[in-house]
Amino acid sequence: MKVLFVTNAHGADYMCDVTFHGLRSLLGPDCVDSTRMDFMYENGKDYYFHSLYKLLPDIEVDRDDIPAKIHSYFFDAIVFGSVHRCTDYYDLARALYPRNKLAFIDGEDDANITGHLGHGWYFKRELQTDHPDLLPIQFGIPEEKIRPIDLSRKTRLMAHCDPRDRSTMVYYDSESRYYDQYSDAYFGYTMKKGGWDCMRHHEILAAGCMPYFADFDNCPKLTLSKFDRSLFKEARDMADNWGIEDEEYWYRLAVDVRESLKSTKQIAKYVLEHLQ
Repeated sequence: MKVLFVTNAHGADYMCDVTFHGLRSLLGPDCVDSTRMDFMYENGKDYYFHSLYKLLPDIEVDRDDIPAKIHSYFFDAIVFGSVHRCTDYYDLARALYPRNKLAFIDGEDDANITGHLGHGWYFKRELQTDHPDLLPIQFGIPEEKIRPIDLSRKTRLMAHCDPRDRSTMVYYDSESRYYDQYSDAYFGYTMKKGGWDCMRHHEILAAGCMPYFADFDNCPKLTLSKFDRSLFKEARDMADNWGIEDEEYWYRLAVDVRESLKSTKQIAKYVLEHLQ
């Protein structure tokens, strides 16, 4: 399957970048970033963001004369990676392609919906409206970043990194140290940031740690819909009443909670299922 991934590649945009990483990992050069996403490639621009960047091999990709390719139906489907930020080729694509071959990714922190609703599959991260043309989507993690759950590493109840305390946010210089401080703890504190979905939740899970998710009960039901709220609440209650004798129970619960973690490939497959 050949997919045009429309982006202006101006900078990190997690939902856009998660989707692209998954699509490129699945499709190779048949997923074409309309503008080269330099920061996604191994030899690309350095970013202080963790988990997604500078991972993809810099393979040869044919980006020549994209309008002509759209005219000739060279692509089987077109994905707009950030519908609020870049809709290059939209008028042409809408005129030529059926709506079931167009996808719009909306990863913004708010609940606003663009006028593209109804003109293709519309995937909304912070979804708060039950509508037949709106589909939930959430962040994912590259498979290679997912660590085993290792009880032998655990040395503290709560991870050092705490979003309530800026003095603990000292891991921008080292992704490995960032993941290590979660791997070494039973729980990592997390919370709503700009939106309810936050890469921190997924990074905690990927490190083999369990999220202590504050106020998750208040999260809209259609947002983070792949997360089992009852299990996340159970994890929070366990942390509040922790005893070292709970370690075996913690492990069993951690395995169940980590079912909520999705890889970037799984996110991409979810999008592609609608575009077949």
